[in-house]
Amino acid sequence: MSEELFKEPLDGSFAGTMRVNRQPTPYQRYMADEGIPVFIGPGVHNVRELELKPWARMGVNATFIDLDNTTDLMGMHVIEIPPGGSTEPMRHCFEEKYWVVEGEGTTELSLPDGSGRQRFEWHQNSLFAIPMNARFQLVNARSTPALLLVGNTAPTVLNTFDNVDFVFNNDYPFVERYDGSADYYKPNTETLATPELGRAMWKTNIIPDIVNTEFPLDNQRSPGYRRIEPNMAGGYFRCFIGEHVPGRYSKAHHHKSGAVLICVKGEGYTYNWPNHVGTRPWASGQADQVERVDYVQGGMVAAAPGGGTWFHQHFGTSAGPLRLLVFSGGVPGTWSQEYGRTNKTKVWTNANIEDGGNSIGYRSEDPHIREEFERNLARNGGKSIMTDDLYA
Repeated sequence: MSEELFKEPLDGSFAGTMRVNRQPTPYQRYMADEGIPVFIGPGVHNVRELELKPWARMGVNATFIDLDNTTDLMGMHVIEIPPGGSTEPMRHCFEEKYWVVEGEGTTELSLPDGSGRQRFEWHQNSLFAIPMNARFQLVNARSTPALLLVGNTAPTVLNTFDNVDFVFNNDYPFVERYDGSADYYKPNTETLATPELGRAMWKTNIIPDIVNTEFPLDNQRSPGYRRIEPNMAGGYFRCFIGEHVPGRYSKAHHHKSGAVLICVKGEGYTYNWPNHVGTRPWASGQADQVERVDYVQGGMVAAAPGGGTWFHQHFGTSAGPLRLLVFSGGVPGTWSQEYGRTNKTKVWTNANIEDGGNSIGYRSEDPHIREEFERNLARNGGKSIMTDDLYA
């Protein structure tokens, strides 16, 4: 492709144009070159419904997922391993996590030179991490297809090096990430406090069942909210799992784009709207600015799909709890808070707006939100426990 020569203006006009023509990044070029579909949108109702095509690199059917305003912040794809089949052996210099939507099997892995070889089992609803540049292969142990959802830091790495061969064919052993220890994939549920916020954390490289395992009480997003943040494979690809009790919903809040919420239990919907609309879009006659994404178990939605900072709010509409796995990107310190040049502390986004945070307290939210939630819940046989005192 020939390059256009610059033309300097001969009068008082501007050089170039005032309209930006976004160019494809190395990661976007990589997705296009891999020859599989790329799903684009604000969310996915159910990943089981996505079109999959053969992916030569992994040797299975797959699709990329590129939700609105997560481009270049986080990579996602879905793979389907055929009955009794396996992926191609591979390694890569980025962090990666797998959630097993359906199926069971094993992962065999080693250091790039073949040492430190081991194998671990996974089942439906397992969450596990692949260490940086470990050589690995996934094997389906059943007579039905295995479907896995994958999140990774491929965009950051590919956009930095712009060299696919370097990223996928590098022999460097990151032994601080994986040293071949026999207990590397032994589940660990010792509950620690996260350094920044003191919320619950497990240092574990696998959680056998993220759907039915009970997590510690947190209460930050809604009364009775439970949450765990797994620190996996010594990496920085941040994720957590949170659960809202039946009949309650989260407060709306806003932060930068980049987080993706994956429904692993229950079903529900998410509202997104630009924060310049304010805290009460229906009452102010701006309901047309609100986007709604519905999902079932296996569906997902992008937080802040419009870029910048959008309010988003999540609602479970089934009779049981709503449990969400959240992938929120992999560049340390950049996801949701800007500390500024000298600030060492900052009010967290889950604090209410009047307290310096980014959350809309129940008493300050649009009345339509509660009314609509109760209608949706009743249709599915659920009962709201959003009592009046929460709005006082």
